[in-house]
Amino acid sequence: MHEFSAAMSIVETALQAAEEHNARRVTRVNVDVGEFTFLVIDQLIFNFEIASKNTILEGAELKIHTVRGRLRCSDCGFEGETVPDPTLPPEIAAFAPMKCPRCGSAATEIIGGKEFYITDIEAEIASSE
Repeated sequence: MHEFSAAMSIVETALQAAEEHNARRVTRVNVDVGEFTFLVIDQLIFNFEIASKNTILEGAELKIHTVRGRLRCSDCGFEGETVPDPTLPPEIAAFAPMKCPRCGSAATEIIGGKEFYITDIEAEIASSE
């Protein structure tokens, strides 16, 4: 259900923007999604198709750019992308505490990868005649 509420949020926001710009049809919605949102991209696309039915977004492409997670280590000062723990299965590694890839410390904070926003919308605009 996480993906359905996210898809509904995209549809509601895109519809509002389309209305403000007198769009008659939306053809693409571009979205940045951070890996720490834990959204399943295929499910998000599927739910977007359902949520956009019978709207000017129906048939629009949902183009997703995945944003990698980033950490800051308070012990050594490292700032950079996360590195999954190779000793854990991938489905568990994503939820495991992130250790600094430089010094191995667990004194890290997430500074990127929680993004979830529309970057732009492509639409056909109704003529002003």
